[in-house]
Amino acid sequence: MRPIIGLAIIILLIVSVYYDLSVGTIPQSSASNLTNEIKETDDLQEDKIVPYQEVIVEAGQTVYGIVQALHADQGISTPPHLVVEDFEALNPNTKAHEIIIGHSYRFPLYHNIGTGNDS
Repeated sequence: MRPIIGLAIIILLIVSVYYDLSVGTIPQSSASNLTNEIKETDDLQEDKIVPYQEVIVEAGQTVYGIVQALHADQGISTPPHLVVEDFEALNPNTKAHEIIIGHSYRFPLYHNIGTGNDS
């Protein structure tokens, strides 16, 4: 009984590997749709251009603190998570919590035009 079960498992394994290598498991149309979705997402991100100012980081500063300082005259109403997302978009391969003292980074600038805040 054991040899028959072992032979059945080996045959099933060989058929599965052959099918996977010759036909594949992902339908071709699905893979091309995924590629198109990725390209569309990249195009949307390229359209989103955030104005920025380059600042050299000093000891004790954080990304949100620097952005607040850049907007000291008008205040900032942008939530911290959006500031971090924009910072990381402006500085590829840099995480907001890994900024280095003495290095220059691009920090997003926000303009509160048409928000109705006249105070």
